[in-house]
This record gives sequence, C-alpha cells and structure tokens, in this order.
Amino acid sequence: MANTDARRRWREQQLAELRRRLHPDVAQGDLEGFALVRPDGSLTAEVVHVQWMDNHPAGPNTHVTVSFADGSNVEFEFDVPVVKARAADLQLASRDDVRRAAPSGWGADAGRWEEA
Repeated sequence: MANTDARRRWREQQLAELRRRLHPDVAQGDLEGFALVRPDGSLTAEVVHVQWMDNHPAGPNTHVTVSFADGSNVEFEFDVPVVKARAADLQLASRDDVRRAAPSGWGADAGRWEEA
C-alpha cells in the first residue's frame, strides 16, 4: 500500500514539474524569450517580439505577429491558445510530453524578416 501511495505521489510530482516547464498562454500573451510548441509537437525558435497589429483589416486588438529568432513570423488571431517553454526547461521535458502539450490551432505564416 505504501509503495502504491509513493508511486502516485511521484507521478503527481512529475506532472507538476511538467506543468511548470510547459506553460499555456494565448497568442497576445507574454511570449518573448520562450519557444512555442507547434500543433505537430515541433518547436519554434525563441520568440523575440510580439507585435499587436493595430491596422489589421479585422480591426485593432484582433491579431498579433509573433517574430522568432530564426527570422520567421507567424500571424495569430487574439486568444489563440499556445504552449510556451524556455529552452532550459525543454531539456527536461520528453518529446512525448511536448507532443501531448501541443495546441490544436496555429497562426498563418507571415514571411521572414528579410521579406517584410
């Protein structure tokens, strides 16, 4: 019995640690300095800037462009759920953990810095 309790506590502790490594957020949230998990479970480069698009055709406060360290950009609607993680935390998370945390939606490719 005690062994079963210890295993349960260990699993709960592992899940709590994982939650601290993989953070849910929204596209217009505090993303700078984090990598994002794509829907396929792969990771982006580090987010370097989140730009609110005040002149978007859908109106202000509706879309953001997220810029990554590799020069790529993705346009998101507000409130699209994302999962973020710091590089140091990703070294502690398994590929399966990252894949399970992947969001179901994503934004649209917005080109690269050199093209913008």
